Amino acid sequence: MDGLELARRCREEDPALPLFIMLTSYEEFDYVKQSLRLGVLEYMVKLELTAEGLAAALQRAEVRIRQERSLREPSAPPAADGLAQYRERFYLQLYGGLLSDAAVFRRLCGELGLAFDAPAYVVALGALQTRLQDTRQLATLSAGVTKLAADTLPKFLPCTVTGMDLRHFSVLFPLKETGRLEEQLSATLQKTGELLYEYFGTPVWWAVGQPVQNILDAQKSQRAAFSALALLSAESPIVFEPARAGGYHAQQVVQIQEYIQQNLDKRLSLNDVASVFGISPNYLSQLFAQWGESGFVEFVTATRVNAAKELMASTDLKIYEISDKLGFESAFYFSKVFKKVEGVTPRAYIQRLKGN
Repeated sequence: MDGLELARRCREEDPALPLFIMLTSYEEFDYVKQSLRLGVLEYMVKLELTAEGLAAALQRAEVRIRQERSLREPSAPPAADGLAQYRERFYLQLYGGLLSDAAVFRRLCGELGLAFDAPAYVVALGALQTRLQDTRQLATLSAGVTKLAADTLPKFLPCTVTGMDLRHFSVLFPLKETGRLEEQLSATLQKTGELLYEYFGTPVWWAVGQPVQNILDAQKSQRAAFSALALLSAESPIVFEPARAGGYHAQQVVQIQEYIQQNLDKRLSLNDVASVFGISPNYLSQLFAQWGESGFVEFVTATRVNAAKELMASTDLKIYEISDKLGFESAFYFSKVFKKVEGVTPRAYIQRLKGN
C-alpha cells in the first residue's frame, strides 16, 4: 500500500495516532486534499525539503503526540491533600477581590492551613504563546504547562501557582523585600520558561506586577501584571510593570505626541507608531485612552488638521500640496477629514480666511 492508504487504514483504528508526515515527490492538489482529510500533519515535497523544515515538522509532531497521550492517561487519583481544590478556589477568590472582609479571610486561612506573613507579595503572570485554537488541545497544553510550572517554580523560590484561563496562570511570590525585584525573580522565571519550552515546545512569557504589602491587595498586583502583557515580545519575554505613577505614563504619552507632531508627513497608524517606540499597538492605544486627553486616532487627526489650518493661514500652498505634506492618503480624504473636524471644507475655510 502507499502512504495515503496506510494513513487511511490507521485512521480506521485510531482517529489521532500515529501522526503522519508525508514525504512525497507529488505536488498534485488532489494528494494534498486527501492528506488533509486523513489528518496528515505535514505534506512535504522532497525537492523542497530542508533539514530545518523537517526538524520543525518533527517538533510540531512531538508536541501533538504529547498532548494526545496526556488526554489518554487515566485521571490522576485524588490528591493526598484533600484541601487542594479549596485552596485553589481561595486563590481565585483572592485574585477576584472577593476576600475583602478581614475576619472571613483569617477564618479561611486557618481552615486551609495558609499563612501570609511575608513583608510583601508580587504576582507574575505566565502567558502561553501558542496558536492552538482547538479547545481540547489547548486545555491539555494549559493544564500540563501549569502543572509543571507549579512543580518547578517552588524549587527556586517559595510561591503558589494558580491556573487563570487556558492561556494564563498566576504565580504569587512572597517577598523578603520590595527592592531589586528584577534581580530576585528574573533568573527563576527564565529557567522555568526554558524548562517549559523544552518539555512542551511552547514559549511561556512572563509579566510581573507591582509588589504589594498587604496580601489582600494581590488583585492589584495581578491587574498590573495583566496590563504589562501588552509589553511582552520575543525580544522581551519577561517584563516588570513599572509603578503606575501618573507621571511615568503621562511622560510616555508626551514623548509619543511629540513624535507625531514632528513627523506629520509620515505614516502614523497605530501599528507604525507603536513599532517606532517598541511597544504593542494595544498598549499604545491603552496609553492614550488612560493617560492622554484624547484617543490615539483622535490626537493624530486633530494634530494634522491644526497643522493644515496653520499652513492655510501662512502659505499659498494648494489643498493637494497641504494634503501631501501632512501625510494624508489623498486630497479627497484630507477634505473629508477636515470637514468632519471643522464643519467646512478646506476650500471654504481658505475662502473664509481670505475674506477676513
